[in-house]
Amino acid sequence: PYTMRPFSEPEITKALVNDQLERMRKFNQRLSSVRISAEHAFGVLKGRFLSLRVMGPHDNVQEIYRVIEALMILHNFCIEHDDQPEDIYDYVLRLDGDADNAEDPDEEDSGNFGCEDIIGEAQILGHETDSWLKIQGYRKQIALLNELFPI
Repeated sequence: PYTMRPFSEPEITKALVNDQLERMRKFNQRLSSVRISAEHAFGVLKGRFLSLRVMGPHDNVQEIYRVIEALMILHNFCIEHDDQPEDIYDYVLRLDGDADNAEDPDEEDSGNFGCEDIIGEAQILGHETDSWLKIQGYRKQIALLNELFPI
């Protein structure tokens, strides 16, 4: 429920008018470009902060948000003070600037470092069924489509 996805080909094919079809394709292109920028930003953060590379799955999403927000603030602070991440032990950065997919020799050993298994059922509200979530997600997509690419 927290991820925006592109319009699928069947959804685009069902577009009633060519204008909406073109808007949906432009939306998908914009979403893809934003996703790539976000992936590169996380790659840079993972290159600077080893803890993000070995964090693994976590059971408290809010805690993860706070950790990432703090690391972004620290990252910006380091940039303002002309920090050189290359001087940091274990800093890994590929030539394309994406540390996310950089080869890490310890990666296979990291496993679920510091994580706990989630036990029990997920705490999902009764009305939040898969079909309800899909409908809400589609409504959000249409609202963003109309906001970004008005008719």
